[in-house]
Amino acid sequence: MTPQRTVLLHASGQPGDVARAIGMAGILHGERPKTRIRIIVNGPAIPGVAAASAPLPMTDDATVEACEGGLRSHRIGVDELQPGVITVPAAVVALSDAQFDGAAYIRV
Repeated sequence: MTPQRTVLLHASGQPGDVARAIGMAGILHGERPKTRIRIIVNGPAIPGVAAASAPLPMTDDATVEACEGGLRSHRIGVDELQPGVITVPAAVVALSDAQFDGAAYIRV
């Protein structure tokens, strides 16, 4: 049995990177439907997951995971996230752990 492949899409440059990553996840899922796709959001991209920003085109093709440290830095509470966005304690840990486990990394 082949283990499930995982792809990390890292959105960190600007808020619009989150929507771009969701679009990329749809393309990737279309070509590789069995691949797990995680969108990890931190840094200047964090405001893109806030409920106050433009609605994200959420999909079942990927998880959108916001860094809790980044949320604190931007003074965004977990209760202020768009529906479907989950959190990770630290993006750097989530990214490195997934890569140690064999995930492919793509910076958006």
